[in-house]
Amino acid sequence: MPEEVDDTTAAEVGHALIRWLTDEDPAGVARFAPGLGPVDDARATRVGHAVVELLQHLDVA
Repeated sequence: MPEEVDDTTAAEVGHALIRWLTDEDPAGVARFAPGLGPVDDARATRVGHAVVELLQHLDVA
């Protein structure tokens, strides 16, 4: 995995993760945020960067 992820890729990762959590809800977490709506690109980008950084620190990626 690259050391740095551009904002576009990070936004895609963030949107995909949030959509998976809210639509698929594999862990049953949607009930904790019933008003969760669409996420703007800036927030999705921050989520994406955080996920990639976490994976890099865990040596998973």
